[in-house]
Amino acid sequence: MMTHWLLLVDLAAFSTGLSAFVLIVAQVMSEIGRFLVALIFLLLTFASSISVLDHGYFEMRDIPNSIVALFSITVLLFEDDYRTVLYEPALLTAVFLFVLSSSILLMNLLIAQLNNTYVFIYQDMVGFARLNRANIIVSVLTGLGKDYFQKFIDSLGFDKNLEFNQGDIGINGGIQVLEPANAHTVLEDTVIRFGGSCSEDLKWPEDSKADQDPMSKVEALAKKVLSKVTHDTRNARMGGRGGSSMGGSGLSGSKDSNDRSGNSGGASGVSGVGSGSD
Repeated sequence: MMTHWLLLVDLAAFSTGLSAFVLIVAQVMSEIGRFLVALIFLLLTFASSISVLDHGYFEMRDIPNSIVALFSITVLLFEDDYRTVLYEPALLTAVFLFVLSSSILLMNLLIAQLNNTYVFIYQDMVGFARLNRANIIVSVLTGLGKDYFQKFIDSLGFDKNLEFNQGDIGINGGIQVLEPANAHTVLEDTVIRFGGSCSEDLKWPEDSKADQDPMSKVEALAKKVLSKVTHDTRNARMGGRGGSSMGGSGLSGSKDSNDRSGNSGGASGVSGVGSGSD
């Protein structure tokens, strides 16, 4: 019955998210395996140590019973209340060290490992799910008959031309899916159309807009912006220099006029004093 239910896990391929979750669980099983190996090592170590102690605790009288008791403590299924262990200091110390190593250290380390593994696999989980679905499809197709598969291909109608709009016939080899016109608004028609015959022997007409490299458009736009910034910077520098020179000339002119008026006033005052004394 377990095998039967495990085989039903393949039905998760119908959902990409569920299939990705199943793949993540399968990937983190290796981390759980490492945790179990470390836990078994700790159980054997502490069970062997406790079995050689001189104590009267019946639940840990030998190695097998000590392993069962310590594992029950790890998974929180131990029913004893530790009252009898309180009178055995060495046994109590060993139990505390085991709880510190298993329940605190290993459990938290397992959580950190699972978290790190999940983050690493989450980046590619959709791709893993699609690959898993493709693998299942390929394995199923190997069991189909050729006539049955050919009938399925003919029902898809790949030989019929697709119709973009009413009367606008396009290429073949696809499956037409209708959608509302306002679902994806297109302001510019991306279908490139050329007049003339559609014969495959004719050379494909050249179109400057269609053949233009997108990177050349970006380069031309960058050059245009750079030239504009350079021109604006140059104009700003020229305007700053003109303003400073005009301000300097105005200040010097006013200073010279003040000096001249002061000197003339002083000269007239001196001459006036001299004439009065005479």
